[in-house]
Amino acid sequence: MHNLNWDDLRILLAVSDTGSQSAAASQLHINQTTISRRLRQLEQGYGRPLLQRQRQGYCFTDEALVLIEQARKMEQHVLEIARAQANQQRTEPQGQVIVSSTDMVLKYMLSPMMTEFQRRYPKIELVLLTNDKLVSLAHMEADIALRYVSSEQQDIAQKKLLTFQYYYYASEAYLQRFPVDESQSLTGHRLLKFEHKAYRYNPQQLIDIDNNQVVLRSNHADFLIDACLQGVGVLSLQQQFGQRIPGLKMIQLPHHREVSLWIASHKDNRHLPAIRTVLDFISEGSERWLKGEF
Repeated sequence: MHNLNWDDLRILLAVSDTGSQSAAASQLHINQTTISRRLRQLEQGYGRPLLQRQRQGYCFTDEALVLIEQARKMEQHVLEIARAQANQQRTEPQGQVIVSSTDMVLKYMLSPMMTEFQRRYPKIELVLLTNDKLVSLAHMEADIALRYVSSEQQDIAQKKLLTFQYYYYASEAYLQRFPVDESQSLTGHRLLKFEHKAYRYNPQQLIDIDNNQVVLRSNHADFLIDACLQGVGVLSLQQQFGQRIPGLKMIQLPHHREVSLWIASHKDNRHLPAIRTVLDFISEGSERWLKGEF
């Protein structure tokens, strides 16, 4: 009972959060054999069985559930200490700020703002991470997140940044081969579909696509844009992004979707000078970006 290792407890929490040892291994970037070995090591230190074999794998014992609850409280305490230390170190607008979003938002919206940001705030180092999942602001995976879904967590401060309208785009070569009757619809046309884990959290996303018309799917936006430029098919894009891509032509049909982009940060961190500076810059910059100033 006295030989518990915090790293082993973190693995137990990861298995509990993800639902399987393989998923926990993927999340922690270690192999599943290491997960199994560390869980056995934890059992030996705890002195009680934690896993019970079933037909389709394993389940947690009652003793494990008690330990998981205790470990979660420990984790929360560790995170509070880490945030407090970060708060003390960030007393002026300088240092590193991590911003997470999709590759499209980073490339077409934030990237044009970077020259002005670095000119105004040379002591702030921005780390821009593209991710296909919702990062945990509570676990300090990022300082700021730009995402297509609002958070229901009480410790997250957020606001709606802007709303995107989606239109269909195609290359001139595609439209010459397959003209679109702009008084009709895209019935019978070849569609390209963007599949991204971040969309799965919002049931209003991607519901207008007829799967029978999809000829290519990918979670990589640039790949689909290249395919669209080569005439493979029609792609649904935010108007504000599509109009910035040379070679794509917007099909004159009504917009078929509206999606809000939210900016979020943890309530404990949002008033830190560097993070506050980045939050304010992105909020101001997004309005100017919509006006074409970037």
